[in-house]
Amino acid sequence: MRILVRPWLWCLVAVSGISTSVMVPAQPRSSPGTIPVKIQGVDVADILQRLGAKLERGTSKTTLDDYSNHFDRTDPNRDGKHTRKEYVDNGRYLTPQARSGIFRAADGNGDGVVTRAEYVLNRIITDEAKELVQRMDDDEDGRTERSEFLRHSTKRLASPGLATEVFSVLDSNSDGVINVPEYLRVWGQWARGGRESAEKRIAKRRAELAATPGQEKERRVGSGPPNRRGQSRRPTGGRTASRSRRTGRSSPSGAQGNRFGGGLPGPDQFVERALRFDADKDGKLDRRELLKFAESLEGRPGGRGDSGGRGRTGGRRSSKRP
Repeated sequence: MRILVRPWLWCLVAVSGISTSVMVPAQPRSSPGTIPVKIQGVDVADILQRLGAKLERGTSKTTLDDYSNHFDRTDPNRDGKHTRKEYVDNGRYLTPQARSGIFRAADGNGDGVVTRAEYVLNRIITDEAKELVQRMDDDEDGRTERSEFLRHSTKRLASPGLATEVFSVLDSNSDGVINVPEYLRVWGQWARGGRESAEKRIAKRRAELAATPGQEKERRVGSGPPNRRGQSRRPTGGRTASRSRRTGRSSPSGAQGNRFGGGLPGPDQFVERALRFDADKDGKLDRRELLKFAESLEGRPGGRGDSGGRGRTGGRRSSKRP
C-alpha cells in the first residue's frame, strides 16, 4: 500500500543469506580525508547503480516540487540560495551541528552557498541512500552491520571481495557497523563526483519528465522498504488518508478531536514535534524513528489511541506528547 504525503511532510521525511570467508587481496587504503573513485577497478558510479541507486533519474516531478517548495520556505529573502548565515546560523530546524553538516554536504561546488538545485539534489541522494541501506538492516536496530551489508550486497555487486571493500570504505571508523551520518558522507561524494552540476542534473530530469507526461513512476515517502516476504510495509496513516479521499472531507487545521488531538499543526510545529524522535540527529526520520513518532500521534487525546490499546504499528499507545 502506498500513501500520498503532504508537501510539508517531506521534511521528515533484501537475496538469500550468503556468508563468506573469502580472503580478499589487500588494497591500499585511501589517505585520511579522501574517498576512492574506483574500488577494485570498478567505478563508484557503477557501484551505486548496482546497489540500486537511481539518483535524480528515479525521482518524480512531485518529489522535485516538494523538495523545491521546502527550500523556498527556508529561504527568507527568496533569492534562490542559502548562505551559511541563513541556514546554519539563523536556521530553526535541527541543531546547529546538524544544519552545518547538511549545508556542507549540499554545497556540491564548495562556493559557500547552497542553491535550490543543490538542496534538491542533496535531498534526493540522502533519502535514496537511507532507503537502500535501511533495507539491509535485518534486525532493524538502525545500524547496518558488516554481515548484513555483505548478505544483501554480494549478489548485487557480483563479488564477495568487492562487497567487502565497499563496506570498508563506507565504514570510515572501521567499527564493523555503518550508521547514517557515516555512510552518507561517502555515498554523497560518490553520487556527485565526476558528474554535472546540480543545476544541470535537476534541469535535465525536469526536461525528461516534461517530455514524457504520465510516464513517471511516483516515489512516495512513507511506503517504506519491503518486509520479510518482499511486500511493501503499510505506511502509517494510509487508511486515514484513503478514507478522507473517499468521503471528500478534510479536517480544518483548527478542528478538534482528530488524531493530532486538537487539529493538524502547522508545518513548523509538525516538523519540530517530529524531529524530537530523530535519535541519530541526522535531520531525517528513518523507518524506526517514524514508527515511534506515529505511535505517539495515535496516542494523543481525541485520537484513536485514547483507550490505551494497541496501535496499528503493534506497540502500546502512549498518551504522552513527544
